[in-house]
Order: sequence, then C-alpha cells, then structure tokens
Amino acid sequence: MTRNELVIALAPARPGTTANEPPDRLTALLSALGLRLRTTLAGNVPESADGSPARGGAFRSRVPAVFASGALAFDPMRIWLVEAPDSAAAAIALESLARDPAVAWAEPNRPREIAGSSIDVPFPDDPLFRDGRQWGLRNLGPGSPYGGVAGADIRATEAWARSTGSNDLLLAVADTGIDPDQPDLGGPMPDGGPRIVCALNVSGEQPVSAILDSFGHGTLVAGVMAARTNDGIHFDSLGAAGVCGGDGRANGGCRIVPIKIAPGRSGNASSFAIASAALYATRVGARAMNLSFGGPGASRVERLALAWAIAHGCVVVAAAGNHSDDLPIYPAANSVDGLCIQVGASDESDRRTAWSSHGPGLDLVAPGTDIWTTFMTDPAASGVSYPGYCRTAGTSYAAPFVTGTVGLLAAARPELTDVDFQRIIRESAHDVADTGVDALTGWGRLDAAAALEQVAPAIGIWHDEVAGQTFRALECDTLAVAEGGFGTLDLWRGAHRAERIEVTARVALPDSFVGPVRVWPRVAGTTTTRGGFRLPCFAPWAEVEEWSAPGTALAGAPRAFTLRGSVYRVLDAGTASGGDEYVPLPPDQARFGFTVIGSVDRGPRTSVAARDPTSFSVAPNPFRSRARIAGPPGARLAIFDLSGRRLREAVLDERGGFSWDGRDDSGRRTPPGVYLIRGEDRRSVRKLVRIE
Repeated sequence: MTRNELVIALAPARPGTTANEPPDRLTALLSALGLRLRTTLAGNVPESADGSPARGGAFRSRVPAVFASGALAFDPMRIWLVEAPDSAAAAIALESLARDPAVAWAEPNRPREIAGSSIDVPFPDDPLFRDGRQWGLRNLGPGSPYGGVAGADIRATEAWARSTGSNDLLLAVADTGIDPDQPDLGGPMPDGGPRIVCALNVSGEQPVSAILDSFGHGTLVAGVMAARTNDGIHFDSLGAAGVCGGDGRANGGCRIVPIKIAPGRSGNASSFAIASAALYATRVGARAMNLSFGGPGASRVERLALAWAIAHGCVVVAAAGNHSDDLPIYPAANSVDGLCIQVGASDESDRRTAWSSHGPGLDLVAPGTDIWTTFMTDPAASGVSYPGYCRTAGTSYAAPFVTGTVGLLAAARPELTDVDFQRIIRESAHDVADTGVDALTGWGRLDAAAALEQVAPAIGIWHDEVAGQTFRALECDTLAVAEGGFGTLDLWRGAHRAERIEVTARVALPDSFVGPVRVWPRVAGTTTTRGGFRLPCFAPWAEVEEWSAPGTALAGAPRAFTLRGSVYRVLDAGTASGGDEYVPLPPDQARFGFTVIGSVDRGPRTSVAARDPTSFSVAPNPFRSRARIAGPPGARLAIFDLSGRRLREAVLDERGGFSWDGRDDSGRRTPPGVYLIRGEDRRSVRKLVRIE
C-alpha cells in the first residue's frame, strides 16, 4: 500500500501565492515524475466525520505564541501525499524532490503494522473479571486461570476507588476500526448520547465515516482500554471490564473516538495515516490516542503530528512492538523526546515477555499475555469468530492498559497535560526487573492506582513558562544540523563551527506548596535543546537541577529550582547571517515550559493573597468549549477581556475547581480571543485563550 507513496512538504509559499499552490516548476516536475497528488494532510483530517474539509490555518491558530513560526506550527495544507506508478519510480522521485528548492522535505510514506501477537483459539460484576481471567486488572495468583503472582497487575480495583473515567472524556483508538454493535463498547451513554463518537476513516477509503472493524484488532484494543465496567453479562455468560469503562451507573466511562488507519480488511497502515489520526484526535478533543501499530524507520510527518498533539492536550500511547529486540520501532521511539508513551508487555508473573520489544525510550511495561477483551459480533477477515470475547496477546494490548490509565488520570485531574502523563505513569510504575530504570522494562510495570495517588486532591499542579535568565558560553565544536524546521534550523542545515551556550532560569516555588515537589520540563513552551552538537531534528529539551533542601525550605528558606538547556552560536556565520547566527534561537529568546506537582495548602482561607500569584492553573489552554480553572478551594476569581471588562465571576468549589464554558454572567457566548483570570487579591492573574 505504501511502497509507491511519498510524503512531501512544500517550501514556504512565495508572496502572492495561496497556501497550497506550488511553483509551476514543481507542478511540472511532479507530472514528469509520474506523481499523482492523493491528498494533503489537512484534507485528510476534516473537522468532523461527515467529510467537511479542514480550514487552512486551523492548526496554526492553536499553537502557543512562542512556537508561532516553529516546529509545532507546521502547515498541514503544505504536506502532500503523492503516489508514483511503482516503487522504483517512487525511489527516483524521492531523490529528485529532496534536491528541489520548492520542497522543504520528502520521505516515504512508511508502512506500519499492528503490534498484536495472536488470538488464542462485588465490583465490578463483569464475568471475565470476576473469574480471574482478566488478570491484568486483578491478578489472583496461584489457583486462578493463568496462575502467576498475586498482585502482578495494574491495581485496577484500587485505581477505580479514585477514578472510573468520565462521560465527558474522549479517548481515541487509531486502529483497524471498531464494532459499534459490541455491547461493551457501543450503545448509549447515561445521558442518552452515543458512546462511540467522531468516528473517522483516514486510510484513504470512502466514505470517511466507514470505521467498521472487519480485521479484528481495533475492537480488541478498544475493549482493553474502555469496555463498559460493572455492566453485567453479555453473550449468554461473558462480559469484560475496561480500564476506563465507568462504574455501570451514572458514569458510563470515557467516550470512544475510533479512527480507522488501515484500509479495508487489512492490518496495515502508514505513517501518513497515523499523522492524520493524531491531528484529528487532538482536533476533536481526545485526551489520549491509543496506537498499537509500528514499524522501522523514523517519519518526520509522524513526529510533527505527535509533537503538535501532545502540546495541545492529546497524548499518544504507542506499542513497543513484538520483535524481541532493542531496535527502535516508530512512532513509539519518539518517546525519547517526550512525544508519546512507549509500552512493552509483561506476563502474569511480572516479567517482561520474551517477545516484547525494548527499543530506545521504553517507558514501562503493562500486561500483554492472555488478555481477555472484546471481539466483534461478526467473524474477522480471517474467518475466525468468537462469542463476543477472546483471549489475545501482544504489546498491542499492553498499550491500551496505559491509555485507559491516562483516561482515569485526566478524569481525576483535567488540568494534566503535555508530558505530565508520561512522567506520572512511569514514575509510579512498579519496579519488576533490575533496580531502577532498565532497558528491558523501563520504569517498571504499570500501576494505575499509584499513578492516581500521585495526583490526589491534596496535590497541586502548576504549569508555567519562564524566559532564560543567564547565559554562559561553553565548548566549541562542529554543529551538525540534519533537518530544518524551528527557528534558524533551515538556515544552518549542514555542518558549521559553533559555540554552545548554556541557558538557565531559576524559578522560586510558590508558598502554596507545603512539602517536597517534583518538577519536569514540558514540550510546549521549551525552546532549548540537549547539549550535544548533533541536532537530527528540533526536540525541545531541558533539565531540572539545583534544588534547595526541602527541610530548610519549610523552615522559611526560599525554595527554588533551575531549568537548564542549550542553544548555539554559529562561529562561521560572518555577515551573511543577517544577525541570525544563533541556533535555534538567540539566548534571550529561549524559554522553558515546566510543571510543578506537590502537596499544597488547602486551608480554609478564601483569599489567594497569601498564595503565589500563579496559583491558578487552566486546562486545556487554549480551549474551545470548556476550560477548567483550578486553584485554592473557595477562592474567588473574575474573568476579564483585554479591554478590562468584567465578564464572569466565580468561586472555586471544594475541590478547587471551576469549569468555564466561555459565557459571561448573562449567559452570552464570548468571542474567540485572549482573556484574563484575576484573583480577588488583584495580583493573581492568568491568561486564557478561547479559540473556534
């Protein structure tokens, strides 16, 4: 399917041309090479499954200002999928296009295959959970259907005591489709609306609303993630529970967004389809997207889509693969740069399965053998048929355990975003191999209950950005820039003599944090890089260091941390650079996005005057229909437009939250734009952006 296809990105448009109008010479070249335009990335990601086209600029309008001309602001109208007559013609065309100045970059549309292995011929009340066959949720150990070690599971019952998902939460599954007639997946929600929503086919088939799973993979994956929990028996005697499947009562669990990336009855997809799926899942508001597909060879279009998704509130959870080796499988290997969560497989005895891949960036493992889950109501393409449920294995089915856990976390704490999920999930994992992080199991086996414990109501979450404050010139070496993109990377592609400049920023912890905290940099808002002189692509990176002692901090000494990253100054720039001798940005333009998480003062005071001026947090930001504002319980706030007009007043509830639907006190809808949230002390101010 993909051997004859290429993904090309057009160079920036000339003044006076439209966004997707190539130079005449490029049009002639495409024709001479026998290439046919299939679609654009924007055209493959409609606003909805009815096929209405995407609007030009829709992606760029949601990008944070610091990335306005950067890696996350790629234009999907200028990324094309073209088809050659055969694979030989595609190889020749790729070489020609890579040399053409009208083309920013070109790559094969890389094949991706499913990461499945095989289908083997009190609360909740789901039979497969109760009898112990769903050991990944609750492992009963010796004497249970698969034996193993008691407790070698994700501790689902303890996790469900804290969160069972939310009816308002969307989780996407990019796969072979879904069976909407499977009662554990489809049907109505408690509010009467459908559970399966925003379904879309991005594989190139028509109609784009056709997402029926005839292969037999996507339905199984969706069941692990979100089969209805505590809803009793289906198909005479069976019924399964899902990680984010609700409580069987008022909470119907997450809603499922199926995105079909494999055409027809096949189990093969492409990097272009995966990129389309990530953009669409983010566009419709999914908090996570499960991706149990992968293959060799890095893809730029995949990486761009993953970066854009995670920076805008949707994290991709990717299967590590089933090749038993440490070779990178993409797009999962992008977890090295924090762009997704990479998941391997464990067995009933808390060991990594022998066939689970463990390539670079492996975050953790999750149950992947003898996994009971939902099956289609009709036979699969191979002719195999099961009575609604089956047993299967593979990292394909380990990944949705993690995706479902992302759903539990997002339901409990909607303000979590960006790399927060990756950091919380892996740092709460249960160590199962060599002590500490290791190459075979990453941080350990998924522990959903421990992850939720880390974001209990007493835990505060602070997101912010800070500009670089100090700059220090360090060593000189040859800087190798392999790929254009953010900042001046297009200008300095190739090898140049350069000087590394260390950029740091020191951040004081707010007084509202009353104990030790954890801090990590975020992808969004960070513009510095790692310290090496090899830049294969722009990957936002920073490190956190120089903590002051928590013990002395509680005694009154100021607590602070330092964020550190690198930029470069090209030494052979001369006068031709026009002042652009820095890569990727001048030091004084460097910024760090970060998250602070830790126990906070939830005392009875309603004033935030004694708290930090940044005590309010907002997620998602930017937002479309609704944003959650979090801060001290009982705190009063007001929302203003930039002219200073007061639009809305509110009091944070007992959990420290308020959900703003974009309306003023009179119920009128506010227009898209920038708004300010101000505490009653008149010093606590947050910026909030509403978009169409």
